[in-house]
Amino acid sequence: MRRVVEALPDGTWTSYGDLAELIGTGPRQVGAFMRDGGVPRAHRVLTAAGKVSEGFRWSDGRDGREVPELLREDGVEVSPRGVADASQRMYVYDLKLLAMELAT
Repeated sequence: MRRVVEALPDGTWTSYGDLAELIGTGPRQVGAFMRDGGVPRAHRVLTAAGKVSEGFRWSDGRDGREVPELLREDGVEVSPRGVADASQRMYVYDLKLLAMELAT
């Protein structure tokens, strides 16, 4: 999961649920791993609605208020209300293809 998140192309994001389906676990477990695992680019994993999870925290204890700005810097369009563009989302199928590319 860590490698897939690190390999997300610029201008894309994914959801906790899509990652959970990819690895066969639940979205809460993915969120806990993102929080505790020090995963680079963890800010690119959002809720299915394209928003920063209310429980998002950086591994160093900071909150997630700066996530929309970081997403914009990564090429993700984020509305003034903090919603990432759904057309830039990588769904589980896309993640499976990315994981296959990483395995070769």
